[in-house]
Amino acid sequence: MDSQDSAVGSPLARMRERFDAFWIRWGLALIGFAFFLAVVLAGSAVLSLEANRLDARRKVELVSFGSLLQARLHRELSGALFLASGLSSYLAVRAGKLDRREVEAILARLYADARHVRYFGIVVGYRQTYVYPVKGNERAIGLYYPDVPAQWPYIRRASESGKAVLVGPLNVVQGGRVLIYRVPVSIRGRYWGMFSTVIDANHLFAETLGEVSSENVAFAVRGKDGLGRKGEVFWGDPRVFEQSDVEQIDVEVPGGKWIIALQAKFPPGEESGLLRLRILVWVLAAFLGWGTYALLVQRARLARLALFDQLTGLPNRSLIEDRLSRAISVQRRNPSTLSALLFVDLDGFKSINDRYGHRAGDAVLHGVATRAQHAVRDIDSVGRWGGDELIVVLENADRRTVPELIERVRQAVETPIEFAGQSLKVGASIGSAIVPDDGESAGDLIRLADRRMYEDKQNRKRFAGQEG
Repeated sequence: MDSQDSAVGSPLARMRERFDAFWIRWGLALIGFAFFLAVVLAGSAVLSLEANRLDARRKVELVSFGSLLQARLHRELSGALFLASGLSSYLAVRAGKLDRREVEAILARLYADARHVRYFGIVVGYRQTYVYPVKGNERAIGLYYPDVPAQWPYIRRASESGKAVLVGPLNVVQGGRVLIYRVPVSIRGRYWGMFSTVIDANHLFAETLGEVSSENVAFAVRGKDGLGRKGEVFWGDPRVFEQSDVEQIDVEVPGGKWIIALQAKFPPGEESGLLRLRILVWVLAAFLGWGTYALLVQRARLARLALFDQLTGLPNRSLIEDRLSRAISVQRRNPSTLSALLFVDLDGFKSINDRYGHRAGDAVLHGVATRAQHAVRDIDSVGRWGGDELIVVLENADRRTVPELIERVRQAVETPIEFAGQSLKVGASIGSAIVPDDGESAGDLIRLADRRMYEDKQNRKRFAGQEG
């Protein structure tokens, strides 16, 4: 009874072992997949929460810091520019009758109370008539602004609109980088001149924005000449405006506005937990990416096998028909061009196979394919149609050069090929069809070129017989 049980139980035991092995193998695979999925989901959730937390804090800090910078710029600019309104009123009251000593005394007093101001100027008409202080600004005295292309458009705009404008930063003739606040002065409703406050731009921005870099913040300011987002970046790193995680603060200035862009740079330790999660997700993603890559490579290989001949590497029948159809479509869109189809048959190829073997035949086919590709232009296509038949599609061809291309293909095909110490040579019978002269469908063109190829083969045989 035991022996019978053993005999009967042995195949059942082997079946049970195979069944257990199957479920263990696939069970472990399922557990591994579930663990992978759980880690990805958990990591993504934690990463998202941490990123959202950091992003929210970043926005609050940047907006708060940006508002502080905005207030500083307003304060410093106002302190430098409010002096202009009083003097412009004085000039209007004087009705253009100025006493130089009085004007210079007023300018000296204003300059003593000013911050960031490099000099004051009074323009009479369009000529810089008064400058204070004179020292270091001599080249500005007597400047006639219609002769200064860089500044004339702003002078004209202020004089025509009657409104104060702030332009710059720009480089001035006496050297340096400045902001210029111009207040036009009208007397009895007509433009008389203007009062200019020239601010040392580097000094202003260094005092108001100089500590930004110590706050772990990347920043930049754009809006040269008050043009806002359309203006150039004139302070800070221009690349900040190209980032997606920036906060932008508007700063109103006379006649326009500036834009401050701020980007947080968190200390490395602050993002260490987020970095570890990112590394984990990246590692898992790498495995997934590798699998996707392997799949795509395999699919690409299959696609290539479906479209290219494995022996010669040439496009196969399906692909060469598609390229012929494309050439026909191009010709229809541009009737001034033409395309051509060559049908090539290798004469004497069967005898090489029979005499030297299939390896020799394969070598000949491969060599012929390579030479035929080199004989045509880069835009042309050579494909394998059948066993010893090739098709050449000539795109955007010149009617006069088609015969020349045919002979080049023939010479390339008929050049002997060395294999195993033997010089192997095949002939080339070639038939051609022209698009659109000989038809506008791929099937008709191929059939006509095939028929002409046979005519060429018969003519070559008759010619060879006459020579013999």
